[in-house]
Amino acid sequence: MTPWGSVLIYTGLIYAALPFGRGWQQFLRKQLGSDFGLSINLLLFFAALFTVFWIIKKTTKIYLLLSIIVLGTLLFFVVQMNLPAERIHFLQYGILGYLIARAVKPRFLGISGFIFVLVLGSAIGLGDELIQWVLPSRVFDWWDVSYNMIGTAIGATLFQFLK
Repeated sequence: MTPWGSVLIYTGLIYAALPFGRGWQQFLRKQLGSDFGLSINLLLFFAALFTVFWIIKKTTKIYLLLSIIVLGTLLFFVVQMNLPAERIHFLQYGILGYLIARAVKPRFLGISGFIFVLVLGSAIGLGDELIQWVLPSRVFDWWDVSYNMIGTAIGATLFQFLK
């Protein structure tokens, strides 16, 4: 599969899950109760831990240190968010940002490539929110657009570290 094919399939999965997202959240809240937020935090923690171990295998010590700082800062910020379900945007769009950066790798030269990845990921995130605007069980939220953009930037930054 081509890198752009991965971006398209992943974007399709994000969009296809939108009508079911609220139902999954309600189901998980009912099953987990007060542990719902903790579960989201653990999911993000293990995703970050996996990323760190993956970076250890692929990169130098300085990039590993920078990655740990970036991921640690993100995790600290994410844990402070009021709504646990909002935290998943960083993981979801971090993966998307990485996939887009990988797809444009031959042209990923410095700041212009990073901006291209950020704009494309943000456009996909805005599309995500526009779809939610027309769904009866979902709402459009500019904060979610910004979380999607931050997640995309994190994924693109991780790609740069590993390049």
